[in-house]
This record gives sequence, C-alpha cells and structure tokens, in this order.
Amino acid sequence: MAESSLPSIETSSIECLAESYDYIIVGGGTSGLVIASRLTEDPNVTVLVLEAGSDKLHDSRITTPGLAVAMWDNPEFDWQFMTTPQDELNGRTVAHPRGKTLGGSSAINVGLMAYPSKSGLDSWEKLGNKGWNFDTLRPYYRKFHTYTPPSKAVQELLALDYMDQSVQGTTGPIQVSFGDFQGQLQKQWPETFKRLNMKYTGDPLTGLGFGGHSNPASIDPKSKTRSHAGTGYYDSEVRQRVNLRVLTEALVEKVMLTMMEDGQTSAKGVQYSSKAGKRHIVNANKEVILSAGTFQSPQLLELSGIGSRSLLEEFGIDTIINNPFVGENLQDHAMASISFEVEDEVATADVLRDPKIFYAAIEEYNKSKTGFLASGTYCSAFMPIVDFSRQDGQAKLSDLLNQYLPNVAVLSFPAQKHQYDLLRAILQSKDDSSIHYCMASFQMNVEAGSAASKCFSPITEGNYVTLLAALSHPFSRGSVHITSADARDKPVIDPKYLSHPLDNEILARHVQYMETLIRTEPLASLLKKDGRRIPADIHVETLEEARKLGPRTITSNFHPTGTCAMMPENLGGVVDERLIVHGTTNLRVVDASIIPLEPRGNIQSSVYAIAERASDLIKEAVN
Repeated sequence: MAESSLPSIETSSIECLAESYDYIIVGGGTSGLVIASRLTEDPNVTVLVLEAGSDKLHDSRITTPGLAVAMWDNPEFDWQFMTTPQDELNGRTVAHPRGKTLGGSSAINVGLMAYPSKSGLDSWEKLGNKGWNFDTLRPYYRKFHTYTPPSKAVQELLALDYMDQSVQGTTGPIQVSFGDFQGQLQKQWPETFKRLNMKYTGDPLTGLGFGGHSNPASIDPKSKTRSHAGTGYYDSEVRQRVNLRVLTEALVEKVMLTMMEDGQTSAKGVQYSSKAGKRHIVNANKEVILSAGTFQSPQLLELSGIGSRSLLEEFGIDTIINNPFVGENLQDHAMASISFEVEDEVATADVLRDPKIFYAAIEEYNKSKTGFLASGTYCSAFMPIVDFSRQDGQAKLSDLLNQYLPNVAVLSFPAQKHQYDLLRAILQSKDDSSIHYCMASFQMNVEAGSAASKCFSPITEGNYVTLLAALSHPFSRGSVHITSADARDKPVIDPKYLSHPLDNEILARHVQYMETLIRTEPLASLLKKDGRRIPADIHVETLEEARKLGPRTITSNFHPTGTCAMMPENLGGVVDERLIVHGTTNLRVVDASIIPLEPRGNIQSSVYAIAERASDLIKEAVN
C-alpha cells in the first residue's frame, strides 16, 4: 500500500505501521494530540500516537455538549478510576472519570473554560522551573483557542463587560463560546455577586480577576458541538498528514529503556498490545513522550522501571532509575456541594429525568442545536474568604494559617514546605482566591453512591440548582502507584482528601457563605423559600455545621495533577523544566501530571497551554 493512502486505514489497525518513528506519543488525549499536531507541521518529522481508547470522534454523546454525564462510568469512554476509601470522607470512595478515547478527557468533560491566576502560575517558576511563569505561558493560553463573543444581547444578559476581546485567542484550534442556552439562573448569578460587592474584575485571561462571573465552554459557535483535542488538533487536515500515524485501542505496557555509558538512560521505544491482543515493540528515533494523564503517566514510569526501588522490587520490576517521588504530590480540587430546590417556573436539567422530555431535548438539539443539551454557559466565582477580605481580615487569615501550617508534619517530599509557603502567599494575595464557586443547573446526590453517574443523576424528586465550592489551592497531598506489573491493572489512587486540616477549615468558611448567597437577591427569588435541600438535613449557618459538609459531600472536580511533578530532582521532582524525566535523555512527560502546584479553576486550559509550550520546547531541542 502506498504511503499516501495511509490516512484511509482504520485507526485501530496496525497495517502498514512502521518499525520506528521520530516521536512516539503515549496517549491521544488533551495534550498528546496537541503535540502530535504541532510536531507534524514539519513534514520531515514522523510521529506515532498510541491511544488505548477507540476513535469515537463522531459519536453523538461526545459531540453533544450536554451529554457528558452519559459517558461517565461507561467503559467505552471512561477509564472508570476510583479512589481508595478516604479516611477524612467517612470512608467514601470518589470516582474520577478519565477519557478513554481520542481527545481524552477533553472529549468527556463538561467543557467549562476557566483560566488560572497569575500568582498560581508564577509559583511554578518559584519551585525551580525557570521560564514557567504567567508571562511566559500567557501566549500559549491564547494560542490553543479561538474565542467567539456572543451577541450583544447575551453579553448584556451575562454582564460580560469585564471581557477584553484583545486578550482572547483568535486563531487556535479549540473553539470557545458561550453557546445559545441562557436561562434565569445564568442571568441572575452575576447580579447577585454585584449586590454583594463581588462583581467580577478583570478579564480571566489577565490572571488577576475574581468575583462572580460566567464561563464560556469549549463549544464550536458554528456547529454548536463540543470542541476538543480530537476535533481541534486532529481535524481532517491533520488526519491527512502522511507523517502522522494514530493507532487506537493500543495499550502501552512500558517504555523500553537502555542505560548509556554516561550513566544516563535512553528511551528506545515502547511495548504495547494491539486491539488483537498481540504484543508489539515500536522504536523511537528521537523521543518517547508520555501524555497518559495524571494517573497513568506515573503508572507507566513505574512499569518501565522508574520509581521507588522498594515498590518496583515488590512487583518484580527491575529498577532503572530510583526516584521515590514518581506518583507522589497528587493534588485535586476537592469540591463540596449543596443542592437547593428552585421555584416551579425555573428551568433546570432535572426535568430531563422524564424520558419524554429527554428525548424531546435530543430532538430539539438535533434539529436546531438549541435547548438544555446545547449547554454553553457556566456560572462561577473566584472568591477569597469573605470575612477575611475586610479590613481586619488579613490578621484573621494569618492566625488561621499560623494555627495549622507550622503544626502539620511535612513528610511527603522535600518541596512540600516550599509549596506551603507559596500557598500561604497566594492565599494572602489580594489578586487570588481560595475557592472556586460554581452553580450547576441540576441536583447532585453524592451520598447516593460513589459512581459519578449516580452523583450527577436527578434521582431525588423535585428540581434543584447546586452550589459547588471547590478548593482553589489545596494543601492535602496524595499519591498514585502501581498495584502489579501489568498495565491492565489500574493503579491505586489515594488523593488523601482533607488530610491537611487547613483544607476543611478554608472550605467550611466558603460553604458557610453559601447561606448568604442563597438569601441574596436576585438569586434568592429563584429558590423556594424553606425549600428542600440535598443532603436533606444540611444547614451551614455555623462554622461547626459547615465543617461537617465536606466529609459528607466532597467529590472530585476531576482536576488531578502533580504526580510527575516538574521540579528539581532534589526537591522531589520527576521531570525538569524541559519536561524530560530526571536521569533520562529523551523521555518526556507532557500532561497535567507535571503541574507542581495546582492552579485555580478547571485545568483543561492549562493542559492545552502546557502541551503547546512543550511542542515548542521539543522543536527547540531539535534545532
């Protein structure tokens, strides 16, 4: 078969697969497809992408923005990861949906587009990563996306006067828009914060804004479909490149490593199992790049012989590089919630529990790309602890930090105290936030079971809106490690939610503020007075009551980071500032696992930006 006909080959077929490629990318997800697309802009560079999931780019569950939950817990799309029982969450396990398809988690997430704070990104450089700061990364946050503003009527309805068109992306592959579905809740959210003197200030892309606002989503404004890595970076033009091969349903089992004479380790290729179950080895002429995500990139390093010697020996794996910090430093935005019953005339997605209404919504979307399933606007607020933002607040905040930070043992890894010092500075900054509030137009039932599909299903009678409070800058640290020498066995995931007591102290104060939010007009008029709540017995008027909510309702915001941290090796790092694994010459990690300190807000924008910058770093290395 001629090389020019390669794009017509089924993506799961190993037909005409070469013995070697310049770059092998493990993971065809949010970051992997960015790198593949950018590197193959040079026709002289060959790239192979190995994706364990299948190609479902045209599946309606992916293309329809409002059907994200339909893919969670479904093995066709989701790895179905689950944490260990969490000590501080009354022994509950917590689901972590992760995309198992081309596009990765960008193909199954809710699509909310948020951007980090300046101080959050600047902290990465302060952890020993030269050139990783807000000013350096800012162009990449623009590069990955194209923002299309809504009509003037929608701009007024959502109070988008803080948006600065000049700082938005204009030519990027990922489409960002506000969609067409706006209701009373979306209209009244920013007005409620305005009345609380918390109107949003500054465009989100400036890294300085906080207050109540509306987030756009990764939705194509023309087709009204989800825009994700699979559609943006692996579009019809990229698919036709003869120097790019994407192989789906290919499970990478390990990286083939060789010790060099100078003591460094070189990645020669990878071993993988194809759709037919046969084992293969493919060689890398230049580099192997792991983009398997926060849970599976450290898993692959350990399976390949890079990790804690004692752990590897337990499973009979030869230790190539002894680095006990692989899989450590796991961070996540722990998220607590309360659902409040809305007035009868207020529309929420809970009505979709009725099959007739659900199928009518599907028909409406298919015909006109409107309605609940069109999605598009998310209500958010980046906030400090309100009581601490007043005149005497800094002293109260310092007292709280001083009460817990010096008295908690730092045992995880060398940089942790430095991280905590940076987090203290971020929390005391006037330009950052300690919580990310969101308002979801549906109920949540966390106590119904650990499965994500149960937590987000309208199983309780009535129509609700949910207020969510996610820690912007968590102090708790967890880990991800292998459970065997078999890549098919899922790693053990232990985020250790609320293991640092300061997390629940901060969270409780923000949870308590929810009572203020629901009593403030115009939001208050949309909720039933003395209406039902989920959990039914929850009220958080006092700090003691608020402290109890987290252990009962915390779930993940699905933003795990940090397990292959970008830091100097002596600080507990796994990759350096070029994203090369310490002790190797040509093995990189490019995904959310390299983030040393979790930024505020949804992380998909940061993963895109990291991948864009990594692509330039790889090109620079060649030149």
